Amino acid sequence: MGDFRIADNLNANAAELQIGLTQTRLANATSQLASGLRIQSAADDPSGLAISQQLLARSRALATGSKNVALARDAAAVADGALATITSVLQRIRSLAVEASTSVTSDADRQNIQIEIDELTHEIDRISQNTTYNGQQLLDGSHSGFVPAQSAQLQITANSPLSTVSATAGTAQNNLVQSATFLLGAQQPTIWFSLKQNVTASANPQTVQVSDAQYIAPNTIFALNGGLVYVQSVDGNAGTITGVFTASGASGDIANPTVNGNATAAISAGQQLVTLTGSPQPLYAGEALQVDYGTFATNEVVVVQKVVSPNSFVADFSKAHASGVNFFSENGTFVSPGTVGSFTFSFGGTPTDSPQIGSIAYVMETSASGFPPPNGSQTQVVATGTVIDGSVSSETIYFPTPVPNYFGGSWEVMTNLGYGSTPLVNTDDGTIKLQVVNTGTSIAVQESFYDTATHATEVSPILLAPNEQSVLFDGVVVNLGNFTTNDVGQTSYIKVQQGTSAITAAGNTAFSVQSGGEEGDILQLGIPSVSSESLRVSTLNVLATAGGDPTLAAEDTIGQVDFALQRLLAIRANLGAFEVTLGTEGSNDDQASMQTQAAASTIADANIPAETAAYTLAQTDAQVGMMVLSQANLMPSEVLRLFR
Repeated sequence: MGDFRIADNLNANAAELQIGLTQTRLANATSQLASGLRIQSAADDPSGLAISQQLLARSRALATGSKNVALARDAAAVADGALATITSVLQRIRSLAVEASTSVTSDADRQNIQIEIDELTHEIDRISQNTTYNGQQLLDGSHSGFVPAQSAQLQITANSPLSTVSATAGTAQNNLVQSATFLLGAQQPTIWFSLKQNVTASANPQTVQVSDAQYIAPNTIFALNGGLVYVQSVDGNAGTITGVFTASGASGDIANPTVNGNATAAISAGQQLVTLTGSPQPLYAGEALQVDYGTFATNEVVVVQKVVSPNSFVADFSKAHASGVNFFSENGTFVSPGTVGSFTFSFGGTPTDSPQIGSIAYVMETSASGFPPPNGSQTQVVATGTVIDGSVSSETIYFPTPVPNYFGGSWEVMTNLGYGSTPLVNTDDGTIKLQVVNTGTSIAVQESFYDTATHATEVSPILLAPNEQSVLFDGVVVNLGNFTTNDVGQTSYIKVQQGTSAITAAGNTAFSVQSGGEEGDILQLGIPSVSSESLRVSTLNVLATAGGDPTLAAEDTIGQVDFALQRLLAIRANLGAFEVTLGTEGSNDDQASMQTQAAASTIADANIPAETAAYTLAQTDAQVGMMVLSQANLMPSEVLRLFR
């Protein structure tokens, strides 16, 4: 009878407890089924909540990154559409220039053509300034980012074939212009060398064993025994050079590349012919010469524009010089054995001109006086260095290894002169025209230059002979072919684009696109300015200035527009590649967002079938519990039967 109590109904309490637990399970199942979430609070699954929320944050960030990418693609499409319009404008300008380049076009027609070109140029600037997206300028250069330097460029745009093969070209097809290079790349480092065999003067090329052949540059000129050596080719492995010797030499004789002579007459400022005294000088077009070394007032560096004879040349002088003034073509000083690392030497405060940074310096055996003969009867290069710095009064050379000490003698370090601040004839964009003419006494090439910026045409008074090398305009070294009477009227053109300095500005940042969900997931695009000035078409002109050649002005315009089109199409190609990258990035963001969200769902979402079963079981348990509780509550009333 211990289970029959009226003070406490333990069975009812037990039933009530189970009903409470069942109600909790039923409420939890109901909540999960109603919300679809397994984790609704940190209490449900603390670690699972943290992981799922992090995954969800990444998924949403990736979705936002995909949206950013879509907006950036829209902006790029707007920019490319504007660039396509500018491309069409430039193509129209080019067609007009082609029309103006023919001689049958009248001056009145050219005036009308120029009016349209001016309007089209203004249209380029209008498009550049007015192309925006969401308030952001796209083409004015404000979002160009880092703009690298544009190197100087030249292109032989038309090269007339000649009737006679050049004596030096050695090719089946001979053209008026055999080659054209910029002056800065024309002057090559040269060294002293000595013969290892006898040689006889001859107009025919000879192959000769020499010392230090591996350091001798082809197409250089040396002085030897009162004559000249014209080096055509070099075989460093065999230790030979092939060239023309105008004087005989014996084994051990030394050839040197250094111009060292005095002017036979006074020199005034401007372009003129200079003759030097003494033996034939190793002169070549593009060579830098020091004038009046040691005198501050009249010292300068000039560039040989044309070699007229073994002792005379044409150069453009900025200062006047007295008769007898010295010309020299080499920097040099002594260096001690064991020197390694950076070595700086000055010119005693006297203005000169150090070589171009990156050029080669040679260390050679030398006598105490500073000139060969060296030790024994052969010259010897013992080390090479690189010019890493310089000014008008000093230069710094880096030696990667110690200068050896073979016999305890002195070494001489030799470098070329540089060009420094010397004007390289011109520094503007333009077109060089070369035409074969009959002067009445000879067949020659007349060279002229059209300046894109000033619209001026300058005709050189210097006429050029067959197979000659010159550097008359815009710092361009031209090697001519072997033209004859049959070639009179043949014309070639060289289009020149001078280099520009790099442009960097802290406030001139590139477009930045946050393309992903993580810090640093950034894509950047710099769109350079596409104004008429940056495309170098702001001064296009097909009209001739006084005494100028209108067809040359139009030819220059064609070349200038070709450069602009090349630059513009490169920008468009870069923009198109960026659009492709954006498309790939957007697709990747969408995929990653979906997969990340799926991972979060796996952790946080409710398992509906399982929760439905749990809900049904909880309902059944609740009903059974209520029935049991009802029966348990009736049990105390059974005690009353004991009182009957």
